[in-house]
Amino acid sequence: MLIDWPLILTKHPDKRGANLLSFCYIKSMRKEQVTGQASRFDLVYGKPGMAFGSEPEPELANFVKSSRVRGKALDLGCGDGRHALFLAEQGYHVTAVDFSPVAIKKLESISKVRKLNRVLELHYCDARDFKYRNNSFDLVVAVTLFDHLPKKDVRPLIEKVAGSTKKGGVIFAKVHTVKDPGKTNGSDKASELSWAIRHYFEPDELRKLLKKNFDIIKYSEYDDLDKSHGRPHFHNFAIALARQVQHSNLACP
Repeated sequence: MLIDWPLILTKHPDKRGANLLSFCYIKSMRKEQVTGQASRFDLVYGKPGMAFGSEPEPELANFVKSSRVRGKALDLGCGDGRHALFLAEQGYHVTAVDFSPVAIKKLESISKVRKLNRVLELHYCDARDFKYRNNSFDLVVAVTLFDHLPKKDVRPLIEKVAGSTKKGGVIFAKVHTVKDPGKTNGSDKASELSWAIRHYFEPDELRKLLKKNFDIIKYSEYDDLDKSHGRPHFHNFAIALARQVQHSNLACP
């Protein structure tokens, strides 16, 4: 369901590095922006400390540290910023997007303390409604984003992301799979946040979706013991690292 939502405040740095305020009109923000999932995530991010720890995904960190490429990065579903902050520290100019205003505000505060706010552009926005620009980003991060969406919305969003990724640019994606204990609803091994997952991915589903627009660099599915939030619990994840090689044939929808 779509609802009217007049003005969304966006913060971004200008060429001198000063944080400026600008407004963008988003007339059809999704209902989740102000109720449901967004409100529940506001409670998660409203607690002290970083909701999912401060360390980036190891596979992403290893790739970034081993690569000489820097430039512009897009962190979709950034939360309170563990990946956005890491990428900013590594030399990227980062656009960070999340539909939780509490998460965005926390990220803004942390970035100021760590003196990274000049290389961070923050958007309070649903990833599906973000205004993607063609051929814009060298790196896109989507950690547990696609699985938080209805299945019907995943493919169209990947198309938008592919169009905004530069040729030679890379996407890092991570999703929950059908083997995750959270799918069984009530398993004592599941995360307390299982309610947020809208689509558990089938085996190899993420790889197949991405390979239509990207060359797969690395793909794996694995069990994981998570101690970053709540009581210790288990997950089964799929991760993919993939490179954009078809950009001349793509355009942002």
